[in-house]
Amino acid sequence: MNYLIFRTDRIGDYLIISPLIKAIKRNNSNNKVYIVCSKKNIDFVIKDKLVEKTFVLDSNRLTDKFKLFFELKKNRFDKIIVSDKKNRSILITLFLKSNNKVFNISKYFQKKILNLFYKNVFLDNDNNKNESIKDILINNSNALGINLKDEDFHYLQLNQFLKEFTNEDFLKLKIDNFVLFHYDEKWELDNYKKLYKKASTFTKIDTDLETFKEFLFELSEKTSKKVIITTGTINTKLLSKLKETSLEINKSFYEITIKSKKIYLLTDESFFSISHLISKSSLFISCHGAFTHIASNYKVKILDIIEKNKTLHYGRITKHMKNYKYLFRDNFSILSKEIITNL
Repeated sequence: MNYLIFRTDRIGDYLIISPLIKAIKRNNSNNKVYIVCSKKNIDFVIKDKLVEKTFVLDSNRLTDKFKLFFELKKNRFDKIIVSDKKNRSILITLFLKSNNKVFNISKYFQKKILNLFYKNVFLDNDNNKNESIKDILINNSNALGINLKDEDFHYLQLNQFLKEFTNEDFLKLKIDNFVLFHYDEKWELDNYKKLYKKASTFTKIDTDLETFKEFLFELSEKTSKKVIITTGTINTKLLSKLKETSLEINKSFYEITIKSKKIYLLTDESFFSISHLISKSSLFISCHGAFTHIASNYKVKILDIIEKNKTLHYGRITKHMKNYKYLFRDNFSILSKEIITNL
């Protein structure tokens, strides 16, 4: 059978429905999965070996929506799943032919209207507090006539991104069983707001260089492991200062000596190379994002930093995760102690 799934948002959102994709293929290896994706997640989707073909919604312009619709009409889809809850995806799906359509929507009035014509309509929002994302995926799989298993939440292979990590100087060190600390723009509020407007209401967790270095030393000391730092897509003030006090091994690899400990900083690594590093780590510390799902897939211990007033939202997303613990964004002097306490 041919399955079409709409996921026109970000990588983390795509990873949320990856267990469903694996279940579709596990139930019948001849099943083919087609994804309608976005410019934000296509680089990841096209590398997913479980996906037959991708279609890209270039923008929200009406002309691009019509272009996508006519491209989709050239194909036959036995089952269509709207996973991104977008009005544009719902509208396109209404005019496509299919034996089975599954709608995930965010508004109650949409559910009432769609239920007049379709059986499989599922409400997926934070007001629906009794249903986690895993519950929603189970509802979807049941509607599709397939079974979803716990093994489907481990959809990435161990060395899937091995070839993506090419920093030879780092590989020569043969560091294993390390702590991976992902310090991206979410740790510095001004940078975070550049990517996510709603972050302006989030708790500030910025810190100074000496406090951060003291924390890194304690992190390495308490775990008795090497600490590796990776970066995001925006240059951060703190890591720029940290590089100035470090030994440059190459343009994207730095060694920082703090008392008796050596800390390593990797910059400008791709999403895929960081994913590989996560798979080799024993502990992953990060503000919540797509990498949280990567770490969960690889059964890595997670300390996930979230905003306190979004506990319900993240709780629904992460309920199925094992070896997972969340900590609230807070003044770094407080947050750092919480991290050390929960190692």
